[in-house]
Amino acid sequence: MYRVTENHERIIDALAGYTQIAGPDEISRGKRRYHLSKDNVRRVMFILDGDFLLKLKNGHKVLNIISAPFVVGVTPALEDPPVYLERIDYGKVSFIDYDTFWQLVFEKDLFNDAMSIVSGHDSDLMSYIQLPKGNSYDEVLSLIARWTKLPPHLKKRFSALYLIEHSSHLSKSSICRVLKELKEKGELELVNGKFS
Repeated sequence: MYRVTENHERIIDALAGYTQIAGPDEISRGKRRYHLSKDNVRRVMFILDGDFLLKLKNGHKVLNIISAPFVVGVTPALEDPPVYLERIDYGKVSFIDYDTFWQLVFEKDLFNDAMSIVSGHDSDLMSYIQLPKGNSYDEVLSLIARWTKLPPHLKKRFSALYLIEHSSHLSKSSICRVLKELKEKGELELVNGKFS
């Protein structure tokens, strides 16, 4: 969930002349979704403005919440990336073909910036995969630690219950039971159900 903003900004600025504005690829229940592949062509997405959910295609679980400036879809893979973007309220996204992106990265000497971004994406994915899932208590604790690192404007937007429910396979009742227990022990403080 941490990133070096400068790497994202440098790549977005350097490649701005080669990108196209992206329209939503899908609208589901009013949610605008942007896919990292279209017509069997991989794309790298540049978040220029706003906040987006990075969701897993399988189960639509929230992997991360990302804010501009941010570059998504740079990670090498044999198959289509298993994630998509979902706009929260507002936002502006542009894209560039994956192969063109890497060609320009080498031409414009942006390799170190690109590798920093790849490393950040891999770290996010690994921390999500390695979340303890032995029991609901440990999983909720891990997710609390993950989501309390969000920027303040996003903490105010989402309840703790929403974030934990939408990034795990736990039931609401299991999550509420653990949250209640943590609050009663004085180990968790929520303001109107949100992380402070």
